[in-house]
Amino acid sequence: MKKGWLVLVLVIGLGISGGQLFAQTAEPPPPGEERPMNQERAEELRKRIELIWMWKLTEELDLTKEEGGKLFPVLSTYEEKKRELREENRRIVQTLKQMIDDGASEGDLKRQIRSLEDNEQKLNKVEAEGFHELAKILSVEKQAKYIVFQEYFRHEIHGLIQKARHRERMPNRP
Repeated sequence: MKKGWLVLVLVIGLGISGGQLFAQTAEPPPPGEERPMNQERAEELRKRIELIWMWKLTEELDLTKEEGGKLFPVLSTYEEKKRELREENRRIVQTLKQMIDDGASEGDLKRQIRSLEDNEQKLNKVEAEGFHELAKILSVEKQAKYIVFQEYFRHEIHGLIQKARHRERMPNRP
């Protein structure tokens, strides 16, 4: 049963990503040199993390085919909405920083801060809507497992990112 699920998750993941999940550059970078992080590489990494997330979530919640078939499209929709709102938050904050640097008026700064607050409220609303949709698909126990899984998965990914950043800062060793 688990192998069938892994195949289903991989197929869904490849379908979502347009088959780009396993795309690699023709040659790896020379030892000691890392590929620079750009938007394309960041998107590739995001998709890989998403596939791992789907696989681990399927295992952790012991999802049935029916649950997975309903759950992943819902989660995908809400995750995309949240990603867009987070990106909007980043743009608002960048604009706010530029406004500070340019000596914007207090009124202009307040309007920008309100924009950020409004966007945060939209993000919270989307998260709540997503969870309500999830509750229509999963049992209470699986909802609880989902909440715990999300927290641990975010923590683990954050730790991996921190380790990668630390390695980038370390001088190359012979």
